[in-house]
Amino acid sequence: MLEIHLFGKLRKLLDNSSVITDSILRIEGKSDETLEELIHRIGIKSDELGELFINGNVCKLSSLVPPNARVGIFPLGMHLLCGGQHLKGHGYIMKRIEKTRDYWQKNES
Repeated sequence: MLEIHLFGKLRKLLDNSSVITDSILRIEGKSDETLEELIHRIGIKSDELGELFINGNVCKLSSLVPPNARVGIFPLGMHLLCGGQHLKGHGYIMKRIEKTRDYWQKNES
């Protein structure tokens, strides 16, 4: 089961979303599904996308979504706080990256 955390205006995809609760969509994952395929499957347009995370790591659209992953999807134009601003300040997510960045720098690929 995938946990997809939706932020900002993307919360509208959930009927029971509220600004005081987490907006989490739980769906079954598919084998060898990329993040781009998953996003298309849940109905988000590519021009709405901002920062993307899988299990807390900044990722790219071509990243494979592992089983039981926690996916974070921020809309375009939403400013990240704390760690997200740290990543932006160091230039890791100034634009769509082609490298997976582990915020805690445990591993990089």
